[in-house]
Amino acid sequence: MLTFHPVVKAFIFLLTIVVSSSVGNQLTKALCLENCLFQQILYIGFSNLVFLTGVILLIGLSEKSISEWNKED
Repeated sequence: MLTFHPVVKAFIFLLTIVVSSSVGNQLTKALCLENCLFQQILYIGFSNLVFLTGVILLIGLSEKSISEWNKED
């Protein structure tokens, strides 16, 4: 089975964490009024969870699709 290089996966995961943390931070700024440390942790954690779950699923499906495509040739 063909897979992505671990460095590429690490870069994708790191980029995903940075972007999803930024989204969580923007949610905190938009939805919080005062003293929002707990809400900030919650929003950043939730957005990281959702984004990373999606990226893990997409990488897994991509690797499976590439492997099946190579078997057909």
